[in-house]
Amino acid sequence: MAWSGDPVWLTDVLREEGLPVLEFPGWRDRGHGDFRNIWGVIAHHTGGSNTPAAEIAYGFSALAGPLSQLHLDRDGTVTVVAAGVAWHAGRGRWPGLPEDDANFHTIGIEAANNGTEGWSPAQYDAYVRCCAAIVRRLGYGPERVIGHKEWAGAKQGKWDPGGLDMDRFRADIADRLKGGVLMALSDPEQRELLDKLRRVHFELTQGFQSRVTGSDYRDTLAGYVLNSDAADYRSEQRLRALELKLDRLLDASEGRS
Repeated sequence: MAWSGDPVWLTDVLREEGLPVLEFPGWRDRGHGDFRNIWGVIAHHTGGSNTPAAEIAYGFSALAGPLSQLHLDRDGTVTVVAAGVAWHAGRGRWPGLPEDDANFHTIGIEAANNGTEGWSPAQYDAYVRCCAAIVRRLGYGPERVIGHKEWAGAKQGKWDPGGLDMDRFRADIADRLKGGVLMALSDPEQRELLDKLRRVHFELTQGFQSRVTGSDYRDTLAGYVLNSDAADYRSEQRLRALELKLDRLLDASEGRS
């Protein structure tokens, strides 16, 4: 079921994705009213290389802030600006969204970029992570991330986020989503969690040989999970084979009697 109401979980999911997150003062109470159901994300650039988060939070004389829920700095730092509705989408249309009414249904991300300077690896990676974290929390896929230019290009002439191929961007979000929560962990964090799982496994089995002994994938948590799943599958297959043999023996015994 679609999430309804303000995304008060933004800081949590972004940090879980491994992003550096700042909280702008008063973000939980900032917004132009409450969200309805949240459809997805609209990606923007600010139009300036060094646009501060405060400008997104407070807006300017012609348009009161917040102007998005998130501000993405050039170094990959994310500032959560607002939990309520922001004026970021304007007029436009896109399948699945009510025409000219995306503000109440989408989370906006304003990335500090002039639109022509390109995207540093740090900022681009953080942009992908931001979008992946949000749509994962909403239970959707990368198709729920669109550019402002896709929403408002025809009606407003918008071209942001400039220099981003949205199809490629969505493909990178899809790759991020395939990794699930594990992708948010660094290699040391994966090894630490793997060690904890091994200790728990040892205690539960009272020292019996671990299912991953001899595996080529013992150094990552993902490998542990894959090998455990494979072991479970093999055990299940052996059990089914044994049950089949027993059934045949019983059938034969009943036939002789």
